[in-house]
Amino acid sequence: MHYGDEYYIEVPPGLELEDTPSARLEQLFVDAQKLTHFSTTPDHHAIHDFAPDRFDGLLSYRISKDRLIDINEVVPRARLVVRNEVADIISFQFVSTVRRAEYLGDRKHVHNLGPALIVSVIPAQEITYRLPTPNVQIRHVVVHATLSNLLEQVGEELTNYPDWLRKCISGTDSKPRQRVFFLEDVQRDSIWSCFHIPVSGTLLRHWISAKYDELLCVALQILKSSGNHGETPVVDTDLPYSKKIHRARTLLSMEYANPPPLPKLAQQLGISETRLKSGFKSMFGTTIMQYCIHQRIEAAKLLLADNRLSIAEIGTIVGYEDHSAFSRAFRRGCGQTPKGWRHAAQGLGNPEA
Repeated sequence: MHYGDEYYIEVPPGLELEDTPSARLEQLFVDAQKLTHFSTTPDHHAIHDFAPDRFDGLLSYRISKDRLIDINEVVPRARLVVRNEVADIISFQFVSTVRRAEYLGDRKHVHNLGPALIVSVIPAQEITYRLPTPNVQIRHVVVHATLSNLLEQVGEELTNYPDWLRKCISGTDSKPRQRVFFLEDVQRDSIWSCFHIPVSGTLLRHWISAKYDELLCVALQILKSSGNHGETPVVDTDLPYSKKIHRARTLLSMEYANPPPLPKLAQQLGISETRLKSGFKSMFGTTIMQYCIHQRIEAAKLLLADNRLSIAEIGTIVGYEDHSAFSRAFRRGCGQTPKGWRHAAQGLGNPEA
């Protein structure tokens, strides 16, 4: 795993990260300030160089050469771009609760975008940039691991995991990948405890290490359950009818980008397709397809706010191969285009107004 030191600059007026050539960004970072040292220190506590008037509320620990964790409650005080170099890394970003406000005319809409897990896989060396929204709290926990020996660390078999991850680990696909999964309520407690650390002194290192292992296991279990690795997930067909419908929603929350055909899902749950559709609509007030579209749009919002990928890449990740289809679906769901929403999230106004 390579996770380089982080640097930051204040964003020049008018800069749009997605539309700025990489050569121009590199020029801007010639005199950048260092944000964080990630080299191993004697107490395994990464060194932070940031000024309190720019960042506050970041805890980073490099537990070993293959394990790094960030516990982040930062409120950026200015419009900044953060840069670092990474390679051979998989990152699991647990978002506990993200509440984001947007204005459409005179109406204010508040969206709850969590809890969620953003998985980022970067096999080859890449320079990454992110642009946090100023004066909006970033509240998440990120565990980073070495991609190439990830499964050896935990004694897992490669065949248990989805095809896209197997290709990245085996080296047959060197492109960066990102996926969004929505968490169950029971998984939120693991994240929440990170913001209320119960120990200090020499015990902190042991607590941090145990928390890292816990979150890594949760993340890997989510990936194992996300389908597409040659086996049909086993579901107890003796479950009560209502629990089967809730199980359907859980499966769709993981596979919203490529949901299973309704006949296959119904067969897996041990109920008829008609009962699946009617039960889902009755229990959740929406059709299965509408639910998947909603999850796609919410996942896209997370990735747009994260501001690391192009809009076209985000559309592909959440299940739209056609860029125009993604833009139309996003506009129907949010009242504005993905680009307009990204600008609004950054406090830049609507570029299409």
